[in-house]
Order: sequence, then structure tokens, then C-alpha cells
Amino acid sequence: MACWKWFNNMLEDAGVEVTEENRERIDAVIEQFIAERSALGKCSRVPAEASGEISGDRTMRDELIERLRKAAAPR
Repeated sequence: MACWKWFNNMLEDAGVEVTEENRERIDAVIEQFIAERSALGKCSRVPAEASGEISGDRTMRDELIERLRKAAAPR
């Protein structure tokens, strides 16, 4: 789905570079995060809209950045 493309600023802040090795994990983390937050009514299910909503909420932003760092760690 390439959700990560909408989250470039957060990926940069997390120090995460999307590679062939981690692309699927990054996408899965973002998709899951959006699904969880949208189920709670905290953001849209549409990645283009959710990226702005998440980046505007410090708590959600910081949590997603932490998850992205973990997902991008070498395995």
C-alpha cells in the first residue's frame, strides 16, 4: 500500500530510511497504527489525512516514531 510515503517527515525524525528490507514492516506498522487510532476516533483511516492528524498530535506522533524505529531495526 506504501503508507510510508505519507509519513516521510516522521520517518526522518525517527531516523528511519525505508529500504527493500524494511519496507513491508514499516508499512505494516503505519497501517496498524492508523487502524488502531481511527477505531478510537482519533484520526482518519485515509493515510493522506491521518498523516497530518498524527503529526499534529505530539503523543500519537511520538508513539508512531518509536514503533517505526523498532520496525526499522535490523533483524
